[in-house]
Amino acid sequence: MARERYPGERRGLSLFLENLLPIAERVLGHDALLFHAIRRALHTGDLDHLRHARTLFNHLPREQRHALSAAVVASSNALAAPPKDKLLASYARREPAPFVSFESPQRGHGPPSVTLGHELLPPSPVRVIVTPGTLPRTAADSLRRIAGMIERDRRLLSERYWRGRGDEKSADEAPGDQSDSG
Repeated sequence: MARERYPGERRGLSLFLENLLPIAERVLGHDALLFHAIRRALHTGDLDHLRHARTLFNHLPREQRHALSAAVVASSNALAAPPKDKLLASYARREPAPFVSFESPQRGHGPPSVTLGHELLPPSPVRVIVTPGTLPRTAADSLRRIAGMIERDRRLLSERYWRGRGDEKSADEAPGDQSDSG
């Protein structure tokens, strides 16, 4: 079994090839050797297969390699936000739905805030929204703190609890030791 030449080599190659696969399929077609090498490499996760697919990419004619690279970069811009008017139009067609919001503080210190809000998103029993670029450890630590809050005070997810709070929509000072309430 091949060993990584540098830490993260397997992950880096996998990410590169994941982004390249749909572009290679669209530009080169299903019969291209590179397309099949990428599929095999991603399916097996074998470092030798990942390196072989990268080598095939590197041996493409310069113009083809540049076209594929430009297409990968262009597709990565898909994270750009859609125009505000399109978002607002799609939200305008939805009904507001209540949700309990747990938000970590900006610097990651202190307890998460808990509020009841209304959103125009499709319904989902649990939704986690993480800002791109957040460190995985920071996100995981925040989720653990939120899970701890819910386990300590199950009322935080109760409709009756929030109705009883009236106009007060924040539970930042929520009690933390009623684990058997519900």
